[in-house]
Amino acid sequence: MTRRPTPDVRLVERMAAGDRDAHEEFCERHRLSLYAQVYAMLVDAASAERVVMEALERAWHAAEDFNPGAGSAFAWLSEIARSVAQRRRQTPEGPTASPSAAL
Repeated sequence: MTRRPTPDVRLVERMAAGDRDAHEEFCERHRLSLYAQVYAMLVDAASAERVVMEALERAWHAAEDFNPGAGSAFAWLSEIARSVAQRRRQTPEGPTASPSAAL
């Protein structure tokens, strides 16, 4: 008999209680889908990977703020990633990205 996967809501509850194993399971479950979403926004593999890593870390720290009544855990995680990606698109990376660097 196969074991049923732990529901996302339960994983996030366990993350909020400090369970790193729950965080790892949550990350492994959603990393690829999240990467695909972020890559579609940024069209840059390295930036997408950085955004995914930051979003997953932010989810770890914000797990206690997750509200299951507001949507799924993946929707919550996606919103975190979208926010990070949008900020990254608005903030130039590196000294050559600045308009004054060309002067």
